[in-house]
Amino acid sequence: MTTKYREMVSAATLTNSPVSYYTSPGGTYGAIHAASITNPTGAVVTVDIYKVPTGKAADSTTKIASKSVGVGATIAVPEVVNHKLEPNTQLFADGLACTLNISGVEYVPS
Repeated sequence: MTTKYREMVSAATLTNSPVSYYTSPGGTYGAIHAASITNPTGAVVTVDIYKVPTGKAADSTTKIASKSVGVGATIAVPEVVNHKLEPNTQLFADGLACTLNISGVEYVPS
């Protein structure tokens, strides 16, 4: 068994539509430990985060958090903490020009 702490998403600049920023490798399980969003823009932005299993899409059925981020603010996203990721699960997000960071752990069973 191997356990590795890692940054799953590191300072990703989000777009206005959902994009995949992390995929749990095949044979690897993951868990989210922390997430934060920064809004460097001059307007309030809504950021959505999705946990998307294989064969699914980033939509209302896979959304795990939706946060309104104020101008110049950095916020934590506790709604995503402790979500578990099966192999090949992807993390998608959207929120024009905001920056996303997600850290966690990957576990490879022996």
